[in-house]
Amino acid sequence: MYFHAFTALVRSAPTVWLFNPILDGRVQSAAALAQEFLDDPQRCEASDATTDIAVLCGDLMLTQDRDEEAEECYRRALKAGATGPRGLIRVLSRRNTGMMSLYQQRFGTAASCFRRVVEDEDAGNVQKVEALCGLALAHHGMGQMSQALNSLDRAAELADSAAASYQVMLVSVLRADLLVQQEIRTHGELHDHVFWQVPAQTAASTEAQLHPLAAVKACLGAYSAYPLIANRLQHLQGLVLATCGDVLALRRSQEHLSWLRRSHLEAGLRQARVEVALVAITARNVEVARSVLEPLTGRSDGGRQRWNLELPYCLAKICAMSGRTDDSLKHYQRYALESVQCVRAETADPINGPQATAQRSQSAKDDVEMSLPAKYRRAYRYLIEHLDNASLSVREIAEEIGVTERALQSVFKAHLGMTPAEVVRRCRVERIRHDLLRGDATGATVIETASRWGIRNRSTLVSLYRKYFHETPAQTLSRSEPGEQHDEMAAAA
Repeated sequence: MYFHAFTALVRSAPTVWLFNPILDGRVQSAAALAQEFLDDPQRCEASDATTDIAVLCGDLMLTQDRDEEAEECYRRALKAGATGPRGLIRVLSRRNTGMMSLYQQRFGTAASCFRRVVEDEDAGNVQKVEALCGLALAHHGMGQMSQALNSLDRAAELADSAAASYQVMLVSVLRADLLVQQEIRTHGELHDHVFWQVPAQTAASTEAQLHPLAAVKACLGAYSAYPLIANRLQHLQGLVLATCGDVLALRRSQEHLSWLRRSHLEAGLRQARVEVALVAITARNVEVARSVLEPLTGRSDGGRQRWNLELPYCLAKICAMSGRTDDSLKHYQRYALESVQCVRAETADPINGPQATAQRSQSAKDDVEMSLPAKYRRAYRYLIEHLDNASLSVREIAEEIGVTERALQSVFKAHLGMTPAEVVRRCRVERIRHDLLRGDATGATVIETASRWGIRNRSTLVSLYRKYFHETPAQTLSRSEPGEQHDEMAAAA
């Protein structure tokens, strides 16, 4: 997964000593240098860049499938950021959880994390550009190409307004990458790759985009001086040419796999194997498709990736082209089932009623829960399940998991940048807003809607609502459901 290496492009100036080895493709060396820095207490204490270095080190660990070490680096980043500006821990927590979720292919959680960073007043321009790029990749992972390109458009506007050349580079390369991914998966030979078939309205919205090959060539012309980026772009160029029948381009893509293996970019290697296999299938080259996928078949990633739907799809196509109809059907059934499960799980409405929340499965963790240590996730789940209880207290939540109030406060503050009480307030107003936007308040006043979520005081409601959404409940309602009830509900504003 290249994005976790490309985040070097938005890191602070004091991390430039890591910048060159990363863009030279020496990611493992850069990670070792960053780890060496973090393991030296004196250097960490004397540097203002410790937080950035820990964040970048975590990202680089993910490119090498070293997810446990990545989590440790992210924890160090939060610890180092504790003395930073107001809101830094909250933004860092969401950003890091988003990165980990993106790596794990928990696209819904990743999208929620990155969206919160973009909306956070304490997030800087650089953090928002990075989050919008992450959001684009999360949308892409859910098959939402139009939303992905919209997120990149917003990122490009921010990068252009700041005249930040490296941020512009990041956005441009990601756009070219996603356009190529879409071009491959909507090829005529892959018409039954239903997860990636583009709806008519999405296809119309992408017509104004550069052709994938043109986008890649433009990036190559501008950024070929950086081996990491040039290698990725040349690979993408080869993929597009191979879908047009260029046999040599397909061979060059296989050479790219060898470079990734030598560079220890394990996550990128796994992704590239699937890309090459898909292109080989479009060329009806069974042997190449089978050989590049062989290291992935029968392999367990230990729960790293939540979804693996493209592997069974490729195997189904390979079996079909080899005349093994029964095996093809079995693989395709697995692919179809996982596609449906992915769509349901990742694009599901993240906000539900108290009963629905209480019954959700363990796999359906949201962005806040994923940011907490395992023990304290139970506290968060209890909090969510009892949001409708106006008397819910921090003491009650702490007693539920057998810790002191002070311990609960400390962990929430360290990992979320918010106290448990702040989390309760935010979650409540988010659910109130959700009900108003969905029209669930029909026949009720705003304050009655708020009461369902434990807020019964009108001034408290309006104050909190303005703080988080910069408008009144009545203004939200006026956009969602025009009608005669507005005059009555406006009293709550």
